[in-house]
Amino acid sequence: MSVRGIGDAFAFQRLLWLLVGTVIVPTVLLSLYGVMAIRNQQAAIEEQVRREQAERLQFAARTIFEGVERADAEVRASLPGCSGSTCPPPEQGVQTVWRWTDVMPAELEALNPPSPTTPRTTWFRPADGGDAIGVLDLGDIHAAWRLDPDGLVALVRERASQRYDDGVHFDLRARAAGPATPVEELIQRWERDGFEATLPLERPLTEFEVVVTYPDNDPARAILGSSSWLYPAGLVFLVATVMAGTVVTLNSAAREIRLSRLQTDFVSSVSHELRTPLTSIRMFVETLQSGRIQDPERIQECLDLLSQETDRLSRMIERVLSWARMEAGRRVYDVETVRPEELVEDALAAFRSQWLMEAPQDVEVTLPPDLPRLRVDRDAIVEALVNLLQNAVKHTPAPRRIALEVERKGNQVGLSVTDDGPGIALADRNRVFEKFYQADTRLSSPTGAHRGSGLGLAIVRAVVRGHGGRVDLQTEEGAGCRFTIWLPVAV
Repeated sequence: MSVRGIGDAFAFQRLLWLLVGTVIVPTVLLSLYGVMAIRNQQAAIEEQVRREQAERLQFAARTIFEGVERADAEVRASLPGCSGSTCPPPEQGVQTVWRWTDVMPAELEALNPPSPTTPRTTWFRPADGGDAIGVLDLGDIHAAWRLDPDGLVALVRERASQRYDDGVHFDLRARAAGPATPVEELIQRWERDGFEATLPLERPLTEFEVVVTYPDNDPARAILGSSSWLYPAGLVFLVATVMAGTVVTLNSAAREIRLSRLQTDFVSSVSHELRTPLTSIRMFVETLQSGRIQDPERIQECLDLLSQETDRLSRMIERVLSWARMEAGRRVYDVETVRPEELVEDALAAFRSQWLMEAPQDVEVTLPPDLPRLRVDRDAIVEALVNLLQNAVKHTPAPRRIALEVERKGNQVGLSVTDDGPGIALADRNRVFEKFYQADTRLSSPTGAHRGSGLGLAIVRAVVRGHGGRVDLQTEEGAGCRFTIWLPVAV
């Protein structure tokens, strides 16, 4: 029988399903609802635009025909007082007025009008192809008058300016030749022809159509105002924010899970590292207590080894405590003015005492003259250098070449530790300074040293940053590593 685990993988999977069920799915549904709402709003706006356009077209057509009727009435009223065959136009909408009793004026006859037989105005298209002319019979007087479309347009615009204040433009335009177009299609033509609506007129203006043009070329935006972009932009922002938050949450969760695994490995590594000196200490203590060794030299040798293992155990515990203080922000640096040479000497002394190195040529030291002083915590920087030297020894095969160099660039001094080991893999270079992280050194650690706690380089970076400096890494697989601590010079 298999039992489902409750480890990190299951916790991440549970978090993923929780985000899908409580965030992603509701967001998708809300987005669909928002898209439908925007489409419904757009449809409602289009319908409102159609109604407004139809109302404006009808207003313009009604105004034009009212102008024609008024002009006709004023022509009739002015005819008795008009003398001669041609009378001045009395009002807007009238271009020319003819009046005669027996003989039709020659210029009117040339336009081939029908004979006036009724007091009602009879409209015809003149032979010159100009604007429509109406003829009428008033008994003793016959009359004809020509329409003035420009005057009618001026009348429409005058009344429209009193009724509308949105800058919509009204005009008359000659109709295109061909079959008549349904009014509904003409009203909807704005969707294809740049938000322009037209309406064909009846007699006597059958050759014209009313044109309504919006000033901003977008009547929907005119209705919504400046907030036309708000709903789509808000929906996009909502979806983008939720998706970004989901990605960030998953990345944070993955990072925490990875950190949890590294902490577990850290506990295991530290436990193993502590167990080794404790086992040695226990063995030497039991040997001394048993009294099996009587030779004073052998006893002194055991005591020396006990002291070394005790120091080793103390260093391990101090490293963990030092990192704990850094994490809690409680580490205080005792800053003093120090020469770089002193830091190198102290680091080499501490390093050789820990590794019992008898061959000083194992570390090549390069110290240029006249190096500036540094304002640092001596013990902290020495600890950082020792950590770098220890890493170099662990991962460099014999005969190893380890170099400690000091250089100056501008207002900074660099302390570099170089080895000729196998280098660091590309996948590990960006993470070697993370706490608890340990690259896979089973193949790259020729010394056979046990993997450490994963705090060495993290402590180095924390210490150097605490001094206002930085740590650089230069490495190639198979070509060794070069770690450089850059510190500002003392002012």
